Amino acid sequence: MGFVESGTTVYPGESALTVVDDLVHLHLQDFRERSSMVDEERELLFRERLARDALMPGFLAVTARVGSLLCGFGTTVRTPDLYPPSPWAVTFPEALDEERFQEWFAGALRITDLVVAPVARGRGIGTRLLDVLTLPALDDRAWVVAAAADAPTLNFFRCRGWIQTEYAPPRHKARPVVLLAPEHPAFVRG
Repeated sequence: MGFVESGTTVYPGESALTVVDDLVHLHLQDFRERSSMVDEERELLFRERLARDALMPGFLAVTARVGSLLCGFGTTVRTPDLYPPSPWAVTFPEALDEERFQEWFAGALRITDLVVAPVARGRGIGTRLLDVLTLPALDDRAWVVAAAADAPTLNFFRCRGWIQTEYAPPRHKARPVVLLAPEHPAFVRG
């Protein structure tokens, strides 16, 4: 499959709430592929998280469209300089100490969503969204959390040079893992 010409639009902060219905629709469509447990509560939780995240420093939503068709979106927030990590960040590695938190995450961009419509996958849209989302990370400090069992997501990021920081034992496949951007200073050797 070739690259599809699509347009991206960036929505900083609360301006993303103008397209929240589109984002919710695509999020639920993507989630239905992974689970049969899509319901009104899932929709409500996603809407609430978007509304809360839109108020956070560094929040961006980026959409990709072909014509008027929404084919994908991504969101990112700036990680607070808090240690221990705040309750919203329950997915940090268990062995994370203050020094590593500061080095890896404090002030870095966290990719919170990256969703591509099933009919648009494999056409460069996810890569384009990721490139736009990480532009504000001028110091290359960006990270994402994925489930250890989510092979498509892990492969997407690994194929783009993202570095998985820990590997879950086979019996812990539901455990989240952290990936750092390819040029993240924690892994760049001088």
